[in-house]
Amino acid sequence: MNKFFKVLSVGALALTLAACNSSATPTKDTTNKSKLTLEQVYEKAVERQADIKSSSAKMEITQESKVGSGEQSMEFTIDSKMDMDVVIDPIAMHLSGSMTMPDMADEGQKNTEMPIDMYMKKDQGFFMKNEDTNSWYKLPDEQFDSMMEQTASSADAKAQLEQLKNYIKDFKFEQTDDAYVLTLDAKGDKFKELIDSEINKSMKDMGLEENPLDKLTIDKIHYILQIDKKTFDTTKMDMNFDLKMKVEDQELAMKTKSVVTYTDFNHLKTIDIPQEIIDKAQTIAQ
Repeated sequence: MNKFFKVLSVGALALTLAACNSSATPTKDTTNKSKLTLEQVYEKAVERQADIKSSSAKMEITQESKVGSGEQSMEFTIDSKMDMDVVIDPIAMHLSGSMTMPDMADEGQKNTEMPIDMYMKKDQGFFMKNEDTNSWYKLPDEQFDSMMEQTASSADAKAQLEQLKNYIKDFKFEQTDDAYVLTLDAKGDKFKELIDSEINKSMKDMGLEENPLDKLTIDKIHYILQIDKKTFDTTKMDMNFDLKMKVEDQELAMKTKSVVTYTDFNHLKTIDIPQEIIDKAQTIAQ
């Protein structure tokens, strides 16, 4: 399940920008008005993306889930707060933070906080810390190579634009004094085809034979993207989506709210994995 929702998030985040010939509608009290169209903003954002070598981000994610129905149903919430540094070439990442979730072994479902600390770097691998034992684990090289391929594939902004041409009229294009704001509100399965195409790209590498989207219903998607007016940096992504799916003959309903704020573009030259972690990490058995 965790693998599926990671890929689903990639598909949902692919709902970025679409070509449009009208300029952004100014929000209340906007005085710095731009006449750029959505297509022009998109082109400039893509051009800017090519110049970004590194960035940092803060992520806050809440997932409210309900499994089953009636007396047998179970509800739980997972809250995640994470800080991330990323270097583009060669690709490297450091992610740290925590997840708060209910302790399923506790009948009172007392919340448990789980620290997160992980590194990823090309030619070195993916490392994750086990806080319980204060030790580090390394992902097998074969799985890491697949992860790298998926990361490169999802970064193709031009291909995503081509996919989004059918959804032009669904975006609201606004502006404030400092940012262009793109908003998508959608209900039903209209965007399932787009998300499905993202899922299919990763199915083989994930070792899944059956597409989980075959049993998925998308109730609602609410997505906001903010682009800086001066630099055309993507500074914030706010995404909510409600979905239902069948899991082993039981229905899973999930509401996800996530906010990602990007800062400090091009401030990092490299991300170094401490040598002690590399030397002592145990490779996870396949």
